[in-house]
Amino acid sequence: MKQQKKKQNLSPFESANTFFENNRKTFLWIIMITGIVMSVLLFDTKASLSGDDCDYVFNADRFCHDFTFPGFRGPLYPIILSPFVLIFGVNLILLKSLSAVFILLSIWLLYKSFCDNVKAIILIPALLLVSVCSYVFFYASYTYSEPLFMLVQALFIYFFAKYFLRDEEKQYSLKHDWRKYLILGSFVLALGLTRSIGFMVLGVVILYFTINRRWKDMFFTLLASAVMFFAFQIFKGIAWSQAGSAYDIKFYLAKNFYNPNQGMEDLAGFAIRLIQNSNIYLSSFLYKFMGLRPENTQTLAPVLTILVYILFVVCLVAVFKKNKALLFTGLYAGIMNFASFIILQSNWEQDRFIMIYYPLMLLFLIGGIFYLFTTQKLRPFRFAYPLIIIIMLIGNLSHSGKKIKTSFPILQRNLGADRLAGLTPDWQNFILMSQWADKNIDKSIKIASRKPSISYIYTGRTFEGLFSVPSQPADSLPATAPQGKSILIVDVTKGYVPKLATFIDRVIVGSINLNGDIYNGAYLCIIDSAATEEIITELQSSGIKYSFDAVGFKNSCIETQSKISIHSPDELLRHIENRNIKYIILPRIRTNPQANTGQYINTLESYLNIISMKYPNRFFIIYETGTSEICELVEYAPDGQPTELNIHK
Repeated sequence: MKQQKKKQNLSPFESANTFFENNRKTFLWIIMITGIVMSVLLFDTKASLSGDDCDYVFNADRFCHDFTFPGFRGPLYPIILSPFVLIFGVNLILLKSLSAVFILLSIWLLYKSFCDNVKAIILIPALLLVSVCSYVFFYASYTYSEPLFMLVQALFIYFFAKYFLRDEEKQYSLKHDWRKYLILGSFVLALGLTRSIGFMVLGVVILYFTINRRWKDMFFTLLASAVMFFAFQIFKGIAWSQAGSAYDIKFYLAKNFYNPNQGMEDLAGFAIRLIQNSNIYLSSFLYKFMGLRPENTQTLAPVLTILVYILFVVCLVAVFKKNKALLFTGLYAGIMNFASFIILQSNWEQDRFIMIYYPLMLLFLIGGIFYLFTTQKLRPFRFAYPLIIIIMLIGNLSHSGKKIKTSFPILQRNLGADRLAGLTPDWQNFILMSQWADKNIDKSIKIASRKPSISYIYTGRTFEGLFSVPSQPADSLPATAPQGKSILIVDVTKGYVPKLATFIDRVIVGSINLNGDIYNGAYLCIIDSAATEEIITELQSSGIKYSFDAVGFKNSCIETQSKISIHSPDELLRHIENRNIKYIILPRIRTNPQANTGQYINTLESYLNIISMKYPNRFFIIYETGTSEICELVEYAPDGQPTELNIHK
């Protein structure tokens, strides 16, 4: 009778929590099975079109066969992949499946981390919502570093929860517990080597220990992290003395990641990044993840961004004294995202940068909302808590259903004979050209590709990378000419005089204001004084603007260097010749992936055009694939005579 009476006195929240608690293992099975089903139904056998995921596979291949350290971009992930590549080769389906395993393990570890110190009424609904989120499981079939980061992140949280959250009052000493701090330092290093932003976890741990006045833990963690970092640096210096940096920050500090010559970002620029990225990743991506905004919406809503920030702060206050595990989760998700919004250039706009924290963000926000509705003032509105979860569940199921309806038929075709089903013609032609070039051009001859890792994935052949058009800083422009020569600035709008070709020193792309005249691009030529009169006469007869004011031109370029790019045809040509590149794949990749608007990413075309301005008749189209959005194979023939490999489809 007493037990029955006690049950009757339970609040709705307590009853629901008891239900989830008593059936938590059943719910864990449901969560994991749902995650497996989502991974299968959303599986994509093809390589990502960004090429980043292929880079990891390529670097893994180089690591296991040549012991080449995979510097610059997340070196830990290729190292983890390398044993699988060594044993099974570049088996894309197997390597992609590892991503699904990583994500599923991360979800299981989050459950294990919080099952004893977060109420089941919070934990189970949060993980259920994650298990039906198509945005998370989209990456379960891509060889990006995000799934591994989620796993390492979950391992770190599991370890931290076990020793620094559950036994919060326990005092550790360096003498007896140094292994714990070294393991913690190892996780800091591992997260940073998976994704550079991972090093920020050290700031999270320091802040948490500071809030709780655990000064020894803070100091020992700093010491252990420094030991692990420098130990790794020493080992890397011995094993890979020529390896590049795994965490080069300068590209993130630049205004343009791909062109640091445009200058470094200032304080105002980072503030703008924070605002723009907050709108992109919170008002758009986060709400889509939660099923609260339509999948195809492109509009940003600053009001929704502000609402997230307000809710985040309110939830921090709500959990501050009630649940240290949720407090740590909130600090972690908040600091990692905040740092990302400042570091990342806002033109990237990729949901994967916030997806890796989404399970933790969701857990924290649901936990904070739960504790808000347990307060005296909001208790009458506690019915809103399950209502919010149900709305998010319906939204997620709707998004996932639409994606599965689109992706699963393509998966069936990919597993059959049509490996390229689901790709638009521009990408199909690029891959087909890579395969044709591999079969028809001797392996000893070098072929350049803007996406060399994608070309490699579909051929097994190493391609040279031409990713961008190298540029020069504005202050490198000459202001005075050598003796017997003159500096001539020529507007490119109406073309150029053929006699100028050999004199071209730089090509400037963009608009420059020179003494009130607008030059929509320009050639900077260093001409022989003897040829000046003849060239000026021809420029005048053609109506082409020109100027001899090299100093004024240089100053104008310095003032507008963030809006222009400066290229040297000789430098670009040397870049090709020094790498012994003989052929270049010239694709027409859409600027709008969803539709053929006639606008293409013309990076390599610009590269070759700039060289051709000074050195005409050096590049020849020798093969084409496709009937629309064609891809061309271009041969570099320094003598103006292409080889006999002159076959057109």
